Amino acid sequence: MANAIRFLILLVSFVSGAFTSAQPDSPIFVDVSAEAGITATHRAIWDDKDAMRGYLAIGQAWGDYDRDGWIDLFVTGNLDPNVLYRNNGDGAFTVSEFSQQLSPPDVPSGGATWADYNNDGWLDLYIVNFGANRLFRNEGGEGFTDVTLRAGVGDTGKGTSAAWGDYDSDGWLDLYLTNWSCFPECDPVDFSAQADRLYHNNGDGSFTDVTLTLDYAYTLGAGFAPAFLDYDGDGDQDIYVVNDKLQNEIGNVLWRNDGAGCAHWCWTNASDESGSGLLINGMGVDAADYDNDGDLDLYITDMVYTMYLLRNDDGDFRSRAHSAGVAINLGPGSGVGWGAVFFDFDNDGWQDLYVAATEFFQTFPELETSFMNPRADALFHNSGESSFADVSETSGIDEALPTLGVAYADYDRDGDLDLVTGNWNSGYRLYQNQGGRNRWLSVELRGNGVDVNRDAVGTRVYLSTPDGITQMQAVRIGAGLGGNNQLPLHFGLGANASADLRVVWSNGVACRLDGLPANQRLSLQYGLSAGCG
Repeated sequence: MANAIRFLILLVSFVSGAFTSAQPDSPIFVDVSAEAGITATHRAIWDDKDAMRGYLAIGQAWGDYDRDGWIDLFVTGNLDPNVLYRNNGDGAFTVSEFSQQLSPPDVPSGGATWADYNNDGWLDLYIVNFGANRLFRNEGGEGFTDVTLRAGVGDTGKGTSAAWGDYDSDGWLDLYLTNWSCFPECDPVDFSAQADRLYHNNGDGSFTDVTLTLDYAYTLGAGFAPAFLDYDGDGDQDIYVVNDKLQNEIGNVLWRNDGAGCAHWCWTNASDESGSGLLINGMGVDAADYDNDGDLDLYITDMVYTMYLLRNDDGDFRSRAHSAGVAINLGPGSGVGWGAVFFDFDNDGWQDLYVAATEFFQTFPELETSFMNPRADALFHNSGESSFADVSETSGIDEALPTLGVAYADYDRDGDLDLVTGNWNSGYRLYQNQGGRNRWLSVELRGNGVDVNRDAVGTRVYLSTPDGITQMQAVRIGAGLGGNNQLPLHFGLGANASADLRVVWSNGVACRLDGLPANQRLSLQYGLSAGCG
């Protein structure tokens, strides 16, 4: 192949098996929490009337912290202890001996993300709290060290979620943090106490707070979830922030990355011009190319009204939630959307959608509201024709629970994506995908830690199959609400037996690998291939 680049394939594990294109009659997912040993609890309070306190936060983060090839799981307890689970490789998890180190006793914990902030090849852990956030450095899989003070990322607001991205393309991951609001504890509400934070990674173990490079007034919303994404396809990382209009009605914000200058960095608020500046009760967000047209679309959840599916057309967003069949809400008194993730659960090559939900009740004439009531979550199957089918009732995840968070990973390495959900004032559920639906390809990317960050965040992979479909996925850290999915990109191939890959690393270097057999795991490292950096 004249144009092929000879990648160093660090790990290839071939898995054979049958495939089917039809939807199965049996449940798609099975709750295996008890068998797998996932027993962590979540305890939280929301009382804005009598006790005047509350923290709407949860966290579920997948990451292979010990680099044994099996992805591990970290969950936060809010008022209960956090728990780090080590994947045993046999379908079960064990509470890690390092778990207690990651459960600060003095603050309630919310969101969490794994990221290799210091480019040493090991995943570190950032925990978002109601109070001082914590950054734990991974000591080569042999424990963790609290480096918060040294790093300078211990913001003391009411943190909800965090996301990582290398916005200045210097090879080091930067950090965006959302804070919700000091309400109901403070009266009157102090918007300055809830400002989001943008931290620049200095490359020496420390970060600089560069929030003021943004328009400060638009960092003061009641933030629930951020996302780094290259929405306009210009090769750099932009930032999208979902805000709850209950406190400070500024709406969602899209920060377009305009490059160096402007003292440190140039950001433009492109919310209105892009059509993404929604003034809603925003909760969660995820980004994916659900229509396979080569750019990243957005799904945003709402507490009171309809959800939003923003289809990206050359940097302009238009809501297609109703026409696509994923709106869920038609008015108050129905479901509350929280975390959401795009993922291809049946390996057919199209991104499906999972929405974590609770039920919203309002009583009259007192107008008392309650929004943490149990409700079954929603699973939508992508038809490949710009629409989705609601398969929730046959999904196997039909139990009514007050779910806030969700994240995916192929924890059992069987070639399909499984789910963990975080349930308010309850605990966590692990749902195993029953598989048997089409072929797949898993792609793990590693940067060199110089001009491409170790986690390869911002790298795009284009996968083409003989049926004429091209999928695009980007490496991202931070999704849904309060967590992160697995780092390896998972592609469904449908009935196709092979695929071609085009990798565009975060620094713009592009490479190809053609004729890859289905049902295997590839690990590709930048800089260890001829002509690839």
